Amino acid sequence: MVFGKTIVLPGEFFEPSSQTPTDPSEFLLRLRETFRTLKPTHASCHSSTSCFVHTALKTCSHVFVRVEGLKPSLTAPYQGPFEVLSRTDKYFTIKINDKTSTISIDRLKSASLLNDTDSTKEPFPVQKSNHPVVLPPRLDQNMPIPATTRSGRKIKELSYVEFLLIVSHDSISWLT
Repeated sequence: MVFGKTIVLPGEFFEPSSQTPTDPSEFLLRLRETFRTLKPTHASCHSSTSCFVHTALKTCSHVFVRVEGLKPSLTAPYQGPFEVLSRTDKYFTIKINDKTSTISIDRLKSASLLNDTDSTKEPFPVQKSNHPVVLPPRLDQNMPIPATTRSGRKIKELSYVEFLLIVSHDSISWLT
Protein backbone atom coordinates (compact mmCIF):
# COMPACT_ATOMS: atom_id res chain seq x y z
CA MET A 1 0.00 0.00 0.00
CA VAL A 2 1.22 3.46 -0.87
CA PHE A 3 -0.10 6.74 0.50
CA GLY A 4 -2.23 8.53 -2.07
CA LYS A 5 -2.89 5.45 -4.23
CA THR A 6 -6.12 3.43 -4.42
CA ILE A 7 -6.19 0.17 -2.50
CA VAL A 8 -6.63 -2.97 -4.61
CA LEU A 9 -7.56 -6.11 -2.67
CA PRO A 10 -8.07 -9.57 -4.19
CA GLY A 11 -11.62 -10.88 -4.27
CA GLU A 12 -10.58 -13.99 -2.32
CA PHE A 13 -10.70 -11.92 0.85
CA PHE A 14 -14.43 -11.37 0.44
CA GLU A 15 -15.72 -14.60 -1.18
CA PRO A 16 -15.32 -18.06 0.34
CA SER A 17 -12.96 -20.32 -1.58
CA SER A 18 -14.19 -23.65 -2.96
CA GLN A 19 -10.74 -25.24 -2.51
CA THR A 20 -10.55 -25.11 1.26
CA PRO A 21 -8.31 -28.00 2.38
CA THR A 22 -9.39 -29.87 5.46
CA ASP A 23 -6.15 -31.76 5.96
CA PRO A 24 -3.29 -29.59 7.39
CA SER A 25 -0.59 -31.59 5.56
CA GLU A 26 -2.33 -31.02 2.21
CA PHE A 27 -2.59 -27.29 3.01
CA LEU A 28 1.12 -27.17 3.87
CA LEU A 29 2.07 -28.86 0.56
CA ARG A 30 -0.03 -26.39 -1.46
CA LEU A 31 1.41 -23.45 0.50
CA ARG A 32 4.99 -24.58 -0.18
CA GLU A 33 4.26 -25.05 -3.88
CA THR A 34 2.67 -21.61 -4.10
CA PHE A 35 5.68 -19.91 -2.49
CA ARG A 36 8.09 -21.75 -4.83
CA THR A 37 6.28 -20.38 -7.88
CA LEU A 38 6.16 -16.80 -6.58
CA LYS A 39 8.58 -14.40 -8.24
CA PRO A 40 9.44 -10.97 -6.88
CA THR A 41 7.95 -7.98 -8.63
CA HIS A 42 9.94 -4.97 -9.70
CA ALA A 43 9.93 -2.04 -7.32
CA SER A 44 8.10 1.05 -8.46
CA CYS A 45 8.94 4.65 -7.72
CA HIS A 46 5.79 6.39 -6.51
CA SER A 47 7.34 9.79 -5.94
CA SER A 48 7.48 12.16 -8.85
CA THR A 49 9.94 14.72 -7.57
CA SER A 50 11.81 16.49 -10.32
CA CYS A 51 14.06 19.49 -10.03
CA PHE A 52 13.97 22.54 -12.25
CA VAL A 53 16.67 22.52 -14.93
CA HIS A 54 17.18 25.80 -16.75
CA THR A 55 17.41 25.55 -20.55
CA ALA A 56 20.58 27.68 -20.56
CA LEU A 57 22.48 24.79 -18.91
CA LYS A 58 22.51 22.96 -22.26
CA THR A 59 24.62 25.64 -23.94
CA CYS A 60 26.43 27.58 -21.21
CA SER A 61 30.23 27.58 -21.01
CA HIS A 62 30.43 28.29 -17.25
CA VAL A 63 28.27 27.25 -14.29
CA PHE A 64 27.80 28.04 -10.61
CA VAL A 65 27.79 25.14 -8.11
CA ARG A 66 25.39 25.19 -5.13
CA VAL A 67 27.09 24.70 -1.77
CA GLU A 68 25.58 21.69 0.04
CA GLY A 69 25.22 21.24 3.79
CA LEU A 70 25.04 23.71 6.63
CA LYS A 71 26.25 27.19 5.83
CA PRO A 72 27.03 30.04 8.22
CA SER A 73 24.97 33.21 8.00
CA LEU A 74 25.55 35.51 5.03
CA THR A 75 27.36 32.82 3.03
CA ALA A 76 26.87 32.78 -0.73
CA PRO A 77 24.69 29.84 -1.81
CA TYR A 78 26.73 29.25 -4.99
CA GLN A 79 30.44 29.01 -5.80
CA GLY A 80 31.95 29.77 -9.15
CA PRO A 81 31.75 30.37 -12.04
CA PHE A 82 33.53 27.22 -13.21
CA GLU A 83 34.28 26.12 -16.76
CA VAL A 84 32.23 23.25 -18.23
CA LEU A 85 34.42 20.54 -19.78
CA SER A 86 31.71 18.03 -20.79
CA ARG A 87 28.04 17.38 -20.09
CA THR A 88 25.56 14.51 -20.10
CA ASP A 89 21.84 14.45 -19.39
CA LYS A 90 22.34 14.22 -15.63
CA TYR A 91 25.99 15.13 -14.89
CA PHE A 92 28.44 17.87 -15.83
CA THR A 93 32.22 17.59 -15.74
CA ILE A 94 33.61 20.95 -14.67
CA LYS A 95 37.02 22.36 -13.83
CA ILE A 96 37.35 23.46 -10.18
CA ASN A 97 40.77 24.72 -9.05
CA ASP A 98 42.61 22.89 -11.87
CA LYS A 99 40.82 19.61 -11.03
CA THR A 100 37.95 17.96 -12.89
CA SER A 101 34.80 17.19 -10.90
CA THR A 102 31.62 15.44 -11.97
CA ILE A 103 28.60 17.18 -10.44
CA SER A 104 24.88 16.47 -10.73
CA ILE A 105 22.82 18.90 -12.79
CA ASP A 106 20.58 19.44 -9.74
CA ARG A 107 23.32 21.51 -8.05
CA LEU A 108 24.20 23.67 -11.07
CA LYS A 109 23.10 27.08 -12.24
CA SER A 110 24.12 28.62 -15.56
CA ALA A 111 26.52 31.56 -15.46
CA SER A 112 26.14 34.44 -17.89
CA LEU A 113 29.54 36.03 -18.42
CA LEU A 114 30.26 39.37 -20.05
CA ASN A 115 32.02 39.30 -23.39
CA ASP A 116 35.67 40.35 -23.43
CA THR A 117 34.87 43.05 -25.98
CA ASP A 118 32.42 44.70 -23.58
CA SER A 119 34.95 44.91 -20.76
CA THR A 120 37.56 46.69 -22.90
CA LYS A 121 35.28 49.61 -23.69
CA GLU A 122 36.20 52.86 -22.02
CA PRO A 123 33.67 54.33 -19.61
CA PHE A 124 31.90 57.51 -20.53
CA PRO A 125 34.33 60.44 -20.45
CA VAL A 126 33.87 62.86 -17.57
CA GLN A 127 34.23 66.47 -18.62
CA LYS A 128 36.13 68.59 -16.14
CA SER A 129 35.61 72.30 -16.25
CA ASN A 130 37.69 75.06 -14.72
CA HIS A 131 34.61 77.20 -14.08
CA PRO A 132 33.24 77.25 -10.54
CA VAL A 133 29.74 75.96 -9.94
CA VAL A 134 27.27 78.83 -9.72
CA LEU A 135 24.25 78.28 -7.53
CA PRO A 136 21.00 79.96 -8.55
CA PRO A 137 20.13 83.03 -6.48
CA ARG A 138 17.40 82.76 -3.88
CA LEU A 139 14.08 84.13 -4.98
CA ASP A 140 13.41 86.13 -1.84
CA GLN A 141 16.53 87.71 -0.34
CA ASN A 142 14.60 89.15 2.61
CA MET A 143 13.34 85.75 3.78
CA PRO A 144 15.53 84.46 6.63
CA ILE A 145 17.29 81.14 6.34
CA PRO A 146 15.45 78.60 8.53
CA ALA A 147 17.41 77.58 11.62
CA THR A 148 18.47 73.95 11.79
CA THR A 149 19.83 71.66 14.47
CA ARG A 150 23.22 69.93 14.22
CA SER A 151 21.52 66.90 12.70
CA GLY A 152 19.93 69.05 10.00
CA ARG A 153 16.35 69.23 11.26
CA LYS A 154 14.47 72.50 10.90
CA ILE A 155 13.70 74.38 14.09
CA LYS A 156 10.08 75.45 14.24
CA GLU A 157 9.60 78.97 15.54
CA LEU A 158 6.92 79.24 18.18
CA SER A 159 4.12 81.74 17.98
CA TYR A 160 3.50 84.08 20.91
CA VAL A 161 0.52 82.01 22.13
CA GLU A 162 2.49 78.75 22.02
CA PHE A 163 5.33 80.41 23.92
CA LEU A 164 2.96 81.64 26.66
CA LEU A 165 1.42 78.18 27.01
CA ILE A 166 4.81 76.54 27.48
CA VAL A 167 6.05 79.18 29.92
CA SER A 168 2.84 79.11 31.98
CA HIS A 169 2.90 75.30 32.10
CA ASP A 170 6.51 75.29 33.29
CA SER A 171 5.87 77.95 35.93
CA ILE A 172 2.84 76.09 37.28
CA SER A 173 4.75 72.84 37.57
CA TRP A 174 7.60 74.74 39.30
CA LEU A 175 5.25 76.21 41.89
CA THR A 176 3.69 72.90 42.83
